[in-house]
Amino acid sequence: MTHAISPSPEPSPQSEGSPFRSVAPNYARFRAPYAPAALDHLVQACGLGESSRVLDLGCGPGTLAIPLARRVAEVVAVDPEAGMLVEARRLAAERGATNIQWLQCKAEDLPSDRASFHLVTMGQSFHWMDRDLTLGLLAKLICDGGAIAILDQGRRRPQESWEAPAAEVVSRFLGVAQRHPQKHWEREHEPSLRRSSRFWEFSTQEFAFELTRDVGSILGCVLASVRVSTSALGEKAPRLERELTEVLLRLSPSGIFKERLEISVLIAQRKGEDARPR
Repeated sequence: MTHAISPSPEPSPQSEGSPFRSVAPNYARFRAPYAPAALDHLVQACGLGESSRVLDLGCGPGTLAIPLARRVAEVVAVDPEAGMLVEARRLAAERGATNIQWLQCKAEDLPSDRASFHLVTMGQSFHWMDRDLTLGLLAKLICDGGAIAILDQGRRRPQESWEAPAAEVVSRFLGVAQRHPQKHWEREHEPSLRRSSRFWEFSTQEFAFELTRDVGSILGCVLASVRVSTSALGEKAPRLERELTEVLLRLSPSGIFKERLEISVLIAQRKGEDARPR
């Protein structure tokens, strides 16, 4: 028998150590969406339909959960950050997505015997998790024949034309970028998937899409980073915004940037207890 995971009625306060404590509004407004073709691929490759249930881990402001909700019976969207869930609920209400349960907790703390999902999605969030522990838990939560899908930036770096100049400006204020200590030590996703005995038949595809930004959108996107939050900058924030605006307008005097982005979709199938890898 399948039981729904109980949603959080209201988000609880965030911990002081949260890397996303002050970035949720900018994250919701300015981070790039996922390519529609990538969502189409998920639906087709994973056989999703009107009876499917999806678990979205590290859902943030619902960037993936909200568009997926239009295609399935139910989405359970999980994030440890209260601010992200506030933004997610607001956006879901604006867009009429009523079949989403919002749950505030870490992926590693989900109950392992309460629900069965056809697909688990992680949109640029797997690198914040204890991967081996999470995969062991997901093997219990996913139906036989279900799958994991990890969506991330494509391999082309940088993705957007302003990223390198913006990074130079930020480094003048905050020093050379270092990998966040709360991120998983493995940069690639596949090693942890291959260590698991319950996920195989990996497939990866990239999907390109176009995005037009103005200077305000770029400033918001930069400030949506856990490294370049307003709390990290403090009183330096207005000066950084002025300097970055000057750099951006030198790059594009019109203030308009037309970008070509890529999204990578890695799908790993979960097999039943008696199945063996091919």
